[in-house]
Amino acid sequence: MAEVLVGGCKCGLVRFKGTRLKAPMFRCHCRDCQQLTGSGHAEMVPLATVDFSISEACKTYEMSGGSGQSTFSGFCPECGSQLTRRSERMSDRIYVHASSLDDPGKYDPEKSIYAGSAQPWDKAAIIGEP
Repeated sequence: MAEVLVGGCKCGLVRFKGTRLKAPMFRCHCRDCQQLTGSGHAEMVPLATVDFSISEACKTYEMSGGSGQSTFSGFCPECGSQLTRRSERMSDRIYVHASSLDDPGKYDPEKSIYAGSAQPWDKAAIIGEP
């Protein structure tokens, strides 16, 4: 049976619900994730877009991804919590930030992506690299 995950922002204005996609959970060390989170990386959980729902209050910031296609970052306009990431390139999925899950203990990262962009002070967080 498909796992349904729910979560939201710090202040509770924005809530989401979706089905866990059969794709790896991961840490992203790209520069966009660093800047958006104010951290060395983002912890991401893939959900299927087909049944994903999120409060209308969620705001979206559009930017150009590494592929040249648009990527979108969803956040709460009230408390600023980062909630989602999605891209035109992989339209079947939306990634939610693990810390935004009601039960963040369900997060189990399998790998790091864009490890080459990791900051020197964040290298210990890389998964799957020698």
